[in-house]
Amino acid sequence: MSPSPLRKIALAVPALRRLVESRDAALADRALLEQSLRAMRVEMVEQAAANQAVLIQTMSTDGDARIERTLSMVRAEYTVLPRFGFHQPLDYDQDSLPPHFDPPVILPGESLPLPAPADRFGYPADDALYLHMGGLDAAVVRAAIARHLGAPRDLALLDFGCSSGRVLRHFEAEHQAQGWRPHGVDIQARPIEWLRLHFPQHYMVTTGTVQPHLPFEDNSLDVIYGFSVFTHIKYLWDMWLLELRRVLKPGGLLVQTIHTENAWEFYHRNRDEAWVRRAHAARMTDAPKMDVDWFHHGDIAVSQAFWKADVARRNWGRYLEVLELLPPQHEMSFQDVMVCRKPLR
Repeated sequence: MSPSPLRKIALAVPALRRLVESRDAALADRALLEQSLRAMRVEMVEQAAANQAVLIQTMSTDGDARIERTLSMVRAEYTVLPRFGFHQPLDYDQDSLPPHFDPPVILPGESLPLPAPADRFGYPADDALYLHMGGLDAAVVRAAIARHLGAPRDLALLDFGCSSGRVLRHFEAEHQAQGWRPHGVDIQARPIEWLRLHFPQHYMVTTGTVQPHLPFEDNSLDVIYGFSVFTHIKYLWDMWLLELRRVLKPGGLLVQTIHTENAWEFYHRNRDEAWVRRAHAARMTDAPKMDVDWFHHGDIAVSQAFWKADVARRNWGRYLEVLELLPPQHEMSFQDVMVCRKPLR
């Protein structure tokens, strides 16, 4: 296209020529800038799309992982739902395989192996302390048997809440010398599996449930003991007492630890400890004295149960003959010991 007459005149005048050339350069720069911006916009859109795709993929992957972690937490929290048979299973997977256990601890002079610290379920990791604590609790049971049953032979003994044999192991000598028959039950499948792998065949151990039922015949057991079991039974404690009564022989002993005012005051003294805060209600830790007849905190999976001593005697006495309610029996305990007997009739 040829220049217009006005442009020819403008180009003939030097000042106007410089102005026109400057304008033309500015227009060219503007066109180049617009072209660059269009290219940048295309690149940014493409990059944004790529980033979005990566983000969606990442969110999908991380989201699946988060969902699985959440489900695992739910399974771990609600371990006694009907889906899992009202007990704590070995795992929560569709396909279950034999679990991994750390090698057992073999000590000189001990006829039975100890579980590795990871399988002691909160009890001392130190071997000597673990054995000492279990031995102290076994001595409580042994003393109650001596007071009320004498020196029986062929005694059928059940550890109600046996874990991985912390107390039950200490009656191996009575099995060898007097024919005592040790039994163990626990709602956690893992310690029962450990016992099956590492304790002799004469230990009749089985997984149980939180429902008040035991896999034993009527009138079949001489002694049932338990440490830190009724301290955590919030629901159906009365049905459990009747179930324990069912499987006890007439005249048989029930030896169980419970939380009374002694345990309440112990926890209050230690209320600033993190492990106390995690497991107990502020109502209990903040009150120096127990001010109600009984107090049960938690749910079916994790709970804490407290009784005033006289209320425990009265309520348990409805189902069994209460022989003794003893204060904590050694330096490593803060739980009272209830000793009951199944009536002869």
